[in-house]
Amino acid sequence: MDLSCASPSALGLRYTPEFFQEVFEPQMVTFDDPTVDAMGLEEAREAVARLYYARRGLATRAENVCLNSTVAEAYTNLLTLLCDPGDLILVPEPSHPALAHLAELARVELVPYALTYEGHWAIDTDHLKDLVNRHSGRLRAILCMAPNNPTGSYLTHRELELIEGLCCAHDLSLIVDEQFVDYPLYPGPSRVASVVGDNRECLTFVLSGLASVAALPQLKLAWTVACGPEELVRPALARLAAIVGSHADLNFGFGGGATPTQYALARILPTSEAMQEQIRNRVQANLQTLDAAITDSPVARLGVEAGWSAVLALPQLGELDDEGWVLRMLERCDVWAEPGSAYGLDGCHLVLSLLTPPVAFAEGISRIVGLVSRIAGGGRW
Repeated sequence: MDLSCASPSALGLRYTPEFFQEVFEPQMVTFDDPTVDAMGLEEAREAVARLYYARRGLATRAENVCLNSTVAEAYTNLLTLLCDPGDLILVPEPSHPALAHLAELARVELVPYALTYEGHWAIDTDHLKDLVNRHSGRLRAILCMAPNNPTGSYLTHRELELIEGLCCAHDLSLIVDEQFVDYPLYPGPSRVASVVGDNRECLTFVLSGLASVAALPQLKLAWTVACGPEELVRPALARLAAIVGSHADLNFGFGGGATPTQYALARILPTSEAMQEQIRNRVQANLQTLDAAITDSPVARLGVEAGWSAVLALPQLGELDDEGWVLRMLERCDVWAEPGSAYGLDGCHLVLSLLTPPVAFAEGISRIVGLVSRIAGGGRW
């Protein structure tokens, strides 16, 4: 029983065939326009600015949008834009480990800054400031994931103000991954809903895409939005266009995203809101099931504000770490979840997907709680 899968379509959250018939027209699969724009098809970039951000009250312009095939490609382009080999970027810990592989290929070093947990997640701002001062010669950017994966924590206004101040003072760029911003679980007045806007003080790049926004990773379209002072944004976008332009020349298409998807984006974005609602409903239902199942048990849940994941804290018994718990879950109750150490979490933690179908999720949690209760009560390790 797999409680780690985070692919909506693999877990029954799928669009109907009629959806694809409605958003894609036959002529979209034929590319007969000889003009190549490295940053993407103009109408698709306009759809991101107008139909995604403007509808949420956030101001940006199509000319500030660069289309990519995936968020991973967007990261790769930004590493090329901002860094030389040997340069550094500050990244949160815990967070998703995938960026480490991209950084290794670009020969860029990732330096983790700490997220701390005391009832809620927060950036250790003293640690962050110390790292900026210590590495200022080679440091090029600060990365935030907002909401973070797997902690589900947002940036607060205070944290963003401090980070922008550090970036301005040390000539750094800010990269913000907002892939899960459409999936809030609880309201929070101090959190930053999005950093997209005209009021950014430093050069800022915001990443997202259809894999999370519309639960459609197979359509291969993501975007980077540049914000900040015009004297920084314009030359940065010109250099970014040169980087992604090499991909466009090789692919004979519009930028890095799939051309048919770019043509259809203005139809996909509005209709994706129904899928977002389905996902939010499932996540909320599974979270309620989880909280009920772990009541009066040795298992605890850490706070989560958004996203598709939950982090569980398990008792640490002797040398039994989170990987040991995962192995025992596999051996004794046929359940798989990810160990928190894979994300940089200290101690004994599990990371669960809240997208799991509700019946399977309830059964899997019941097995985990039963196993942990037996072992913590003196049963065989």
